[in-house]
Amino acid sequence: MNNKIKRFIFCSGIVFTLAACSNPPSRQNFDYSLSQGQLELAQKIALEEGVSSDVDIATELLWSLEAGTLLRMNSELDRSTKVFDTSETLIKENETQNLAASGFSQAASMVVNDNIMGYTPRVYDRVMVNTYKALNFWQQANFTDARVEWNRVDDRQHRAAEYFSKEINAQKSSVKSNNLGETYSGAMERLGDSGVDVAKWAPYDGYINPASLYLHGLYFLINNESAADLNKAKESLKRAYALTRSKQIRADLNLANGGRKVAPGVWIVFENGTATHKVERRIDLPLFLVTSRVVYTGIALPVLESGSPAYPYLSVNGGRQTESFANMDKIIQGEFKTEFTGILIKELTRAVLKTAAQASMRNSDNKTVRLLGALTGIAQAVTTQADIRSWHTLPYEFQVTYVKWPKDGQLQINPSGGAAIQVDLPATPQPVVVYVRALNANTVPQVNLLTSKNAI
Repeated sequence: MNNKIKRFIFCSGIVFTLAACSNPPSRQNFDYSLSQGQLELAQKIALEEGVSSDVDIATELLWSLEAGTLLRMNSELDRSTKVFDTSETLIKENETQNLAASGFSQAASMVVNDNIMGYTPRVYDRVMVNTYKALNFWQQANFTDARVEWNRVDDRQHRAAEYFSKEINAQKSSVKSNNLGETYSGAMERLGDSGVDVAKWAPYDGYINPASLYLHGLYFLINNESAADLNKAKESLKRAYALTRSKQIRADLNLANGGRKVAPGVWIVFENGTATHKVERRIDLPLFLVTSRVVYTGIALPVLESGSPAYPYLSVNGGRQTESFANMDKIIQGEFKTEFTGILIKELTRAVLKTAAQASMRNSDNKTVRLLGALTGIAQAVTTQADIRSWHTLPYEFQVTYVKWPKDGQLQINPSGGAAIQVDLPATPQPVVVYVRALNANTVPQVNLLTSKNAI
């Protein structure tokens, strides 16, 4: 066999191997374990894939986010916080990575696909890492470190709108500079024909995560140490109410306006279900290349499928029901919509480059080159894969309700269609949060108590 062909086949084998990274068996096993309520097995997979086994240091970002979340759900809070801490280190490395290395990775991804690059954290990823760390510390009554994390959450939220404004402007310029206007419009039209309506992906105003914003306000309301803390609570609750129009948040804002002293009572916060996830959608596009012929080639795009709640609501003491105030799907969809133009531009550019190379070789007078062109076509088909990576253990939504302090110091929580959960409140009446997390109906809801600093 011709040595050139041998070398090409060898390289193609490497390409095919790399291309298989879009949805590896470990991810499939992880998702199946979650769906069956096997959280310990899912945690084991996530730790093996993304965390150093001996010291709980994150080695692969996306897997470490899954591991930190599951450790938190399984009440291993110190380990969860450590994994999230080292996940943040990876996030910072992603933000400040060496430009030369980044350039090489970008070039390689144009030949293969984005799955060969490391996972790029989203703004909502960053916000939720600090939110979960803050909740871990709050649950442990470590109010000093909880305060630090809530301040980081607030800082990230304030920077979100500025970041996305720059991102949108950059993408508009990219469409023009790459002369992809007609092809871009055609791709969007075909995507719409396939049932994907990008226009429906709308963010909360300012790309804010209302759940993190509300929890920030609730923390400083319950644990305020000064008038400045109370002002933080008021500001966050006011903004959260403007975004959500939640009756409970309005009541909390009224409470904050009444002064620093907060009477004993129970907030029930319900982190419900699993968030939207990405799936691959393939479409065919006519690309006008340097030859006179029209070559049809496929592109693969990530699109979003809706998440799902574990339960419609929780009933508390046979009366009050939790109500949704923040939808994680909406948060993710809003960010993804702003990224989608860049994803589509890159995929179109990648398709043009690959198809141009294929067409050039197949039009050659040399038989060997034509054969290589055919093999290039096979490689193009195999490597055309969308990057569908995302954080799967995020919730579908956040719900909340409030009840006065029960005389017997007990709370009964009934998931709609699920078994009742008995919660023993602290001996000292105080403002507390009962934090409930359920991934799906196959998992036993996790219930944690977040107490007040002012009751200690």
